[in-house]
Amino acid sequence: MATPEFTQLKSLSLSDAELVEIRQRTFEGAYWRTCLSSFGFALIILRIFEKDFYGIGLIFIAFGGAMLTIAALRRRNNLDIFDKNKPFVTSGGYVLLTSVVALFTYLALLTLIFRLDEPKIKS
Repeated sequence: MATPEFTQLKSLSLSDAELVEIRQRTFEGAYWRTCLSSFGFALIILRIFEKDFYGIGLIFIAFGGAMLTIAALRRRNNLDIFDKNKPFVTSGGYVLLTSVVALFTYLALLTLIFRLDEPKIKS
């Protein structure tokens, strides 16, 4: 519960349940925003750059798909967060899964970047 001093400093009075809901939607939205930005970046790469970069675009599509899956799983499993009969479980598993997916994505991107041929300059 918020202290009286803190409540007086706030410009917007929200209950604790409303604060939890706002924070939940904001954090959950981070997965969706990451997924959409990854898909958008992949679309830019696939539409603008040459065929040499298609692998990089496909990696971003795979990353976006993985983030979409993680977001859907997290949303499905967090519907019962206010059920008093179930113990509270943190999101550590999803954070670990996201970290592993991001690590493999970065490793795959670095591998593809280092395998790119020398730039071809047209005379």
